[in-house]
Amino acid sequence: MSSVENKDEARAGRASLWSGLLLGSLLMIFVAAFLYVAYMFLSWGQSAAAQAPEMEPLALPRLVRLAADTGETVETASGALFLPARGRAAEAQPVALDRTTVLLMGMDARPGQRVARTDTIIVLTLNPQTGSAGMLSIPRDLKVRPPISSNDMKITSVYPTGEVIGYPGGGAALLGDTVKELIGYPIDYYVRINFEGFIGIIDLIGGVEIDVPMEIYDDKYPDNNYGYEPPVHFLPGLQTMDGERALKYARTRHSSSDYARAARQQQVIMAIKDKVTQPGVMASLLPRLPGLAIAMANSVETDMPIDKAIALARTVEQADLANVTRIVIDSKMGQVIPNDPKLGYILVPDLNKIRAAAAAIFADEAVGPSPEESARQVILDEAARITVLNGTQEKGLAAKTQAMLVTNGYNVVTVGNADRADYAETWLVTYGDAAPATVEALVQRFNIPPARIRSEPPSDQMDIGLIVGDDQAQAMAQAQP
Repeated sequence: MSSVENKDEARAGRASLWSGLLLGSLLMIFVAAFLYVAYMFLSWGQSAAAQAPEMEPLALPRLVRLAADTGETVETASGALFLPARGRAAEAQPVALDRTTVLLMGMDARPGQRVARTDTIIVLTLNPQTGSAGMLSIPRDLKVRPPISSNDMKITSVYPTGEVIGYPGGGAALLGDTVKELIGYPIDYYVRINFEGFIGIIDLIGGVEIDVPMEIYDDKYPDNNYGYEPPVHFLPGLQTMDGERALKYARTRHSSSDYARAARQQQVIMAIKDKVTQPGVMASLLPRLPGLAIAMANSVETDMPIDKAIALARTVEQADLANVTRIVIDSKMGQVIPNDPKLGYILVPDLNKIRAAAAAIFADEAVGPSPEESARQVILDEAARITVLNGTQEKGLAAKTQAMLVTNGYNVVTVGNADRADYAETWLVTYGDAAPATVEALVQRFNIPPARIRSEPPSDQMDIGLIVGDDQAQAMAQAQP
């Protein structure tokens, strides 16, 4: 073979390597959203390889920790990245593909913090053989006990605990082991991404389309220095968001609940998938991926081998990501304790219910939600701000009603006493019309006829007011064992 042929073959090999590495990097950023996309990138990379200019191999210091077991080695800050020998096509070695489960961690790092905390925790799972996929969101306030600890803590504290005590594998490993005990299924790999990485990937694809179900106003959205940014405001309807705007949409929770927040995060992941699978997007993205890989080097970290990532991409054609099973662990799967003496607001998990939810996302076929679950999800998505007022002489009735509603997914923001204490029946007051599903659900739950529903102009403080009367006091007394 001539030297020219050798050089051309080397170019093709390096170009294929580029597409494979970048493919794997994107795959690891949002595994669920990019499974199908990764296959598309691979196809584009293969078709362009023969014409690609000669490129030097790139070390990705944080994106890759493990790799294939042949070829040259490039030392990086976090380990060795194996590159195929020059003059040889960069084909991935065959990898046996079983179900793969990834722990996605969104990190919140603040000035002065010794270790970042997990702002988002999502379990992503894919069975390449069946094409089934699922997402399970875990709330930050869930009470857990890590395997190495005799103390309870919020799950958001597990990662920094693992880092501080030197747990083998660090905070990611301790969090993975804790989640394994929680859901009853093993965690294979982790992907850790900070806010800059999240913003970068969305800006790279030109923003995402998000259908906001109801108005959101948050005047306590945190900045990066323990203060607040200017108020965050989202109007309902379909809109295009850049990376920073999408991050705020995914993170805000002051005007809603942590469970509604988790559902929005899943919505953003699916929006990323929808955007990059649009016609023509693949071709426009491929030339920009090298710059992204460099920019993201300090924003994303994973322990998934690159050959595993590429092998997943090759088989992901089967995955129907429009029907991903998506579940949020919420108050229905445990007991809410608003004022725990040590931990504050927590959700005490019901392991039987949580493991049943996990079993649904690990099913080989996508499991559709029941009618009750669908209705509950709409209530979570609306996240209507509800004020419960006691209209009787029975002490604590508003607080008891609040606990019952929160357990069923409602967002009760305030409790108090009504203008008088002689309401024989329960009344409903609507402020605007931003939460029709929640209003209807409350009407059904409390048997409120139209004559006891009052409409008021929109309010900055609440969306729905519920004045509980003697009928509710009697109903709760009868429900007591």
